Amino acid sequence: MDDKRGSIIWLNAVFMTISTLAIITRLLTRALLVRLIRADNVLITVAFFFALGASSLNILTTKYREGLHIEYLKNVLAYSKTIVLTGLFYNTCQMFIKLSYLALYLRLSPNKTFRLILYTTMALVCCYGIPAATISMLQCRPLAKLWSSHMPGSCIDIGAFHISITVINMVLDMVVFVLPIPVLWAIKLPRRQRLSLVGIFGVRLIVLFTSAFRLKYLINLLNTPSFRSDNTWTTVDSLNWSCIELHLALLISCTAAFKALLHRCLPGLLGTYGSKSRSRRRSTYHQSVGDSYGLQSRGSNVGNFKTAVSANTNEVLETGSQEHIVENGERIGYATTVSIQSSSTTAVDGGAIFHTH
Repeated sequence: MDDKRGSIIWLNAVFMTISTLAIITRLLTRALLVRLIRADNVLITVAFFFALGASSLNILTTKYREGLHIEYLKNVLAYSKTIVLTGLFYNTCQMFIKLSYLALYLRLSPNKTFRLILYTTMALVCCYGIPAATISMLQCRPLAKLWSSHMPGSCIDIGAFHISITVINMVLDMVVFVLPIPVLWAIKLPRRQRLSLVGIFGVRLIVLFTSAFRLKYLINLLNTPSFRSDNTWTTVDSLNWSCIELHLALLISCTAAFKALLHRCLPGLLGTYGSKSRSRRRSTYHQSVGDSYGLQSRGSNVGNFKTAVSANTNEVLETGSQEHIVENGERIGYATTVSIQSSSTTAVDGGAIFHTH
């Protein structure tokens, strides 16, 4: 007997476990190291619970014989309701993941245009996410027609619906990926560190590729003659890719927290670049962001004194990039080292310039 139930169960169980550990790590890092839980952490936690719900429902479908051929289907009513709820949880989770990223971006810059774009994107995400979740639940009128095809009524074209929301998801993911790049690239950091910062956010492209794979399987599924006549068997791959897509998005949102925790617990493991760069050079720059200040190369000679202001930008990466650059107040802040040099003596004071609301 052909049986795919095992793949559904182990895949969802493994990803649920990993996502749980990732979210706990993120929240503990924020609570213990930063001592502050912000909106993006709350939103990603909400998304996590919806992802857990979706995966739990995926596993539950195997009880009704998802993963077997249609002739083994058990309890059509319960199976259909479980599938409907899975769609609700999936679409709601996608919405909250995107909102979490956008909430984080709000602290990257006080620029009014940038923030307006973010708020507009948030509105678009909600305008897409809420209807998508609602339609996935109410795809037939009356709803009972979903499991009783002989009933009078009508249903939406479920294939076209799933392709549409997958494509919209991919477009929004690309927007979420692109939005912070100009702000991050404008920060006056060494190129290597700017690339690292962009990479921390840009790793979300992996989710985009996962969505593309899911879309491919979905299109293949809809072109399969047995799609409707044997859907408990043919939908398994699409179901599994949905699980991978959600949990990868959650894991990627926690990458900065992993790095921050490793730096705190195992400083020698990831501290090589920081120690080398500190001994070789100090990056200097000046950039005003609201009331928060980055520093730019500048020097002024007053008599025999030369004043140089330098910023130890390694802190940005060593404490977890996106966690560090936004953890102090509502704007970007950098730890700095101020050096005052004369022809005969040098005095160094460590300091920090931050803006806190």
